[in-house]
Amino acid sequence: MSFASSSVLCLPRNRVGRDFIVGDVGGAFDQIFQAMQDVDFDPNRDRLISVGHLLAGQASLTSCIRFLRTPSVFAVLSNGEQDLIDLFAEGPPDDEAVEALAALDYYGMAWLAAAGQLQRTQLVAAMRLLPLAISIGDVGAATGYVHAGLPQGEGWDEFTAGLRRGKDHCVWAALRGAAGDHQVAGVKRVFVCYTPEWDLTHRHANVVAVAPGPVLRLISDIMAAPKLVEGRESAKI
Repeated sequence: MSFASSSVLCLPRNRVGRDFIVGDVGGAFDQIFQAMQDVDFDPNRDRLISVGHLLAGQASLTSCIRFLRTPSVFAVLSNGEQDLIDLFAEGPPDDEAVEALAALDYYGMAWLAAAGQLQRTQLVAAMRLLPLAISIGDVGAATGYVHAGLPQGEGWDEFTAGLRRGKDHCVWAALRGAAGDHQVAGVKRVFVCYTPEWDLTHRHANVVAVAPGPVLRLISDIMAAPKLVEGRESAKI
């Protein structure tokens, strides 16, 4: 498996603008760009963090590359992007191989079959730059962002240290695990991507599952919400 070039991205608190979050993008980049316009997103002051799958269905590779290259847009790696990186690990697959995957509906691979080889290569190059987790805070992490979750019982600092060392159980949890019901030490909130199989009525503590769709949510509003009790707040956002 070929990992992201930077396992953990650390950012300072945003003292001049707003931080937004978005869940499963699922290829809806036009809607995301429109939502950014609707909230007067200023790339010199505001930031957008994505915790969900970027591509699906008839996604435009051009739009995805544009999204990832937009100033002040940050995304964590999901299992879908990692599988795409792995697909290109030994070089770009030929058109016949991509068309075979598209016929199998492998991660909605029709979007890849419809693109040219240059676009495919540019997309994978951009995804290789995505971190497995994002920490935001001036001294320690105030908020943490990861696609799937953390190993059960681990705090944020232990988890991110494990990612930096390439520990398999940390990488697996980040890409394919579940956030669990434990209080994550060392961070005020952890944001993960909502997964339909999870029963949100049994979520606990300081983990927030972000609902899918091209809707921007202000992180400050979520942080100001009452303490999560059995995940009921996470089900509302």
